[in-house]
Amino acid sequence: METKFQLLKEQKFPENLEKKLISSITDKQVTTIWYGRVYNLYNTLHNLKVLWLRVKNKEEVTKVFSKEYIKALLEDKNTHIVLLDDNDFELQDEIGRSFTKLCLGGTLLLYKDDNCELPNDYCYSSDVKKYKFKYIETYKLLSSYSDDFIKEETSGVSYLYLKFFEYDLSVIETMLFGTTNTQCNLTERLLLLERIFAPIKTLFIKTDDNLYYIIDSIKRDSETALYDDWALALEKVQVKLHNIVIQLLDKIELDSRQYKIKSKGKTKKKKVFKYLDKLLPLIKSKGVEEIYKFHEVVTFENERTAKHFYLLVLTTKEEVDEMQKVIDSFSCKDENVRFTIITHSRLFIQRYSFENIHFFENVIKEENIIYSNGYYPSIHWMDNYDCDYSETAFKLDYPISKINKLIKKNIINPKKEGFISTNKLHRCLYIKLQMYVLFHTNYLPHTTNLKTLIDLAIYADNENASKLSKLFSQLDSFLLTYTQKNTTQKDNNLILNNNTIDSLKQFFDFIDA
Repeated sequence: METKFQLLKEQKFPENLEKKLISSITDKQVTTIWYGRVYNLYNTLHNLKVLWLRVKNKEEVTKVFSKEYIKALLEDKNTHIVLLDDNDFELQDEIGRSFTKLCLGGTLLLYKDDNCELPNDYCYSSDVKKYKFKYIETYKLLSSYSDDFIKEETSGVSYLYLKFFEYDLSVIETMLFGTTNTQCNLTERLLLLERIFAPIKTLFIKTDDNLYYIIDSIKRDSETALYDDWALALEKVQVKLHNIVIQLLDKIELDSRQYKIKSKGKTKKKKVFKYLDKLLPLIKSKGVEEIYKFHEVVTFENERTAKHFYLLVLTTKEEVDEMQKVIDSFSCKDENVRFTIITHSRLFIQRYSFENIHFFENVIKEENIIYSNGYYPSIHWMDNYDCDYSETAFKLDYPISKINKLIKKNIINPKKEGFISTNKLHRCLYIKLQMYVLFHTNYLPHTTNLKTLIDLAIYADNENASKLSKLFSQLDSFLLTYTQKNTTQKDNNLILNNNTIDSLKQFFDFIDA
């Protein structure tokens, strides 16, 4: 008996897991055990290990390996348990046995009952192709239902989409795990698949609690689902998920062929951003996910042509503040290249998508990506939104009324030449610039960096770009630089002479016009 379980014991499983496995084998409920990783289609790294148990009766074995136990094992030991019965292997026989060949064939056989044979692993790629066609037919049928709902403006189509996703996930699970994971809810199924199949990460944005933003919104707010605020976003997810399934089946069909055929199709070379190397200090910073180039201009300065690029850096929520510090201190050594950079987390943009849609929808486009280090979801845009920049203005660090009083007292109507702290001047400048950008783009910048805000103001009001540039040039560059470097100085450390007051007055008058 010891020899029978020797290989199993060598894996050093947790004691309670080892006991459950041996007990199930002794009770003749488990006949075969495989242990290893899910077939890696795209050579992406994942550490999840799987125990596949061939069982006689899933219902009986579930009493030993409950859903709660399997979930706890996954969280604690990064090991997942999958139960397979005769029905599962009969289905695999029908759809080509690609799972048996590609997945189980590359794992460690820990145990096999002497009275049971291993499943046939001779793969028929033609059956995989038939399964794909069957999937496409079912997909078209389900799509017709959702199309009818939308055409007739029937409320609740969001719920239909969520059910629709379960069918697509079942196909992926059948090909990678050997069976469906229907005992878990949609969120749990997605989270598990993300760990072994990276393209799933491109579907939904997650919250801090590891929930999916749209799915959680629909569950928490019945009106959101009833009025189908997320219907358009869900439709896009549906199309993306469908393409993921097709690509998966095509790849499995190709990999399961007895004789490999080289693909004749030429892969398109992705256009590489010419100046990406100049962004290396930024790219190497912790938390950077993607970089988008949303605007570029050519300027002529000192008889020299310079290229100016506007970039959005998407970063993890935890690193936004640190990333802003990196951006504020970032400078390109090449005088012929300039960058204006803003940064946000993906979740922030999602949460405030209804406020910033007019800005970010034109920025976060696939054609604008110049750097990405992995698989990331798109922003989900709501169908119904009401953009009102006046509401966003309440998120300013200081009320605009207080800023206006400060400007009026020190700049518009000064009693005489005097002093002002760089802290107060910086506050007036950055709040006014933020408001200016917000008014013209429906986007409230979070940065307080004056150079970045000036560049954003020029971008925001392109028609008056030359006027703005002239006004900014009238402001002494030393004044702006000194103010930016001494934002915490609250003593009156800055002299406001008549020339400085006149330049500031012209600037604020134009900004408020």
